[in-house]
Amino acid sequence: MSYRREKDGYTFVLDRGNIDRLRAIAEFEGREEPALVEDFLRFRVEGWAENLADAGASPGEVAVELDSHQRKAHLVRGSSRLFSADI
Repeated sequence: MSYRREKDGYTFVLDRGNIDRLRAIAEFEGREEPALVEDFLRFRVEGWAENLADAGASPGEVAVELDSHQRKAHLVRGSSRLFSADI
């Protein structure tokens, strides 16, 4: 299962593996789906969409890949990293 949230033509997708990584981060431990994922995406997609637009990335689907060790969300399309943001 994956979760999707759209903002300004960008559709951010968080898949099962990345949801599990999110749940492994201390401040997100113990929270249940779907509230965990919906809250995580809701509070970030506006800034991500603005950053992608500022960087010249065209609207479309964007995978959210989490790095729990670096506490980063990498926004990826295909094999290209479009942007990285702190979690």
